[in-house]
Amino acid sequence: MEFVAHPKDLPLDIAVIEDQAFPALTSERMGFVGITCLVADKYSQGCSVRVTLADIDPNFCVTGRIAWCDSEQGEYRIAIEFPVNDDCFCVRMVEQLSQIEHYRRQAKIQGRRLNYNEAAAEWIQKFAASFPAFLA
Repeated sequence: MEFVAHPKDLPLDIAVIEDQAFPALTSERMGFVGITCLVADKYSQGCSVRVTLADIDPNFCVTGRIAWCDSEQGEYRIAIEFPVNDDCFCVRMVEQLSQIEHYRRQAKIQGRRLNYNEAAAEWIQKFAASFPAFLA
């Protein structure tokens, strides 16, 4: 099971929701299962959350559950797993878009102005092969 670290410069909106029944994730499940991110608040393992990301897609809204929550330098690093295959596939696609936007922003800080398509082409060439696959 693999989690991808979500870029901090693209804040997620994470809201605890009423616990939702999810299928169990088995240790045999391989590939992309979710994301990690830094947050200000502590979350309980197993609680259900709604995740949105307006900076990338204002219509993006999925539910997942907290896999773990660890204290990290005054913040918390959480892992959110997405046990429903359709949601997990969607999150993986949006996360790739997030990684590309983060890459574009970092290039801008370094004095390189890339449009989204240029940033996408460079990111794909450099990083796409190492991005975890979605294996249902």
